[in-house]
Amino acid sequence: MIKKFWDWFLKNNKTLRKIREGEYDLIDDILKELRKIRKGLAVEFEDDGDKIIMTISSDGVYENFGIVKEIVDKAPKIDNWGFIAFRQPVPKEKIDDITVTVDELELDPKILKFLPITEDNNLYIQIFSEFLTDENTEQISYASLMLLDNIVGEYDCVTKVKGYEFDNLSEAAEFSEDLIPLTEIREFLDDYYREDA
Repeated sequence: MIKKFWDWFLKNNKTLRKIREGEYDLIDDILKELRKIRKGLAVEFEDDGDKIIMTISSDGVYENFGIVKEIVDKAPKIDNWGFIAFRQPVPKEKIDDITVTVDELELDPKILKFLPITEDNNLYIQIFSEFLTDENTEQISYASLMLLDNIVGEYDCVTKVKGYEFDNLSEAAEFSEDLIPLTEIREFLDDYYREDA
């Protein structure tokens, strides 16, 4: 199925380049072909001057990591295209500029806080948002994970943390001094695994 996907992509790559001109329906065509390999995959595009960079993502599902890596490893060389496995972290100097909007609510990692919890040698991260309610927990959780993909990269987001929990900031009143801004989670994970080594 992977070969069939790349054969299709190679055949249609000139048309698919129109994504950079705003023909976003073509993304649905790519996703439709990818779903023939595995459901739940996602794609993102970045215009890198001469090249269009296509990131294939497992959308945070660990069970799909292997297939994402295999798809990208088998990508043919195509002029003006680049292919990357997993969402990559933004450069550190750009972390303060990223936000994610969900249901007209802008989530800023400088305002979100996290608390690391270690249990049975596993690392869990509890994330707190003042905007989280019972009604929007799912949306805030997903948006927070998108921010994490941008800050630490999709691979580390899934492999270095055993699980995430999302709560309203009011739940952290008793230990608010222990909370860390989400923008600092990359440094925290680097330090955590350096000490653990």
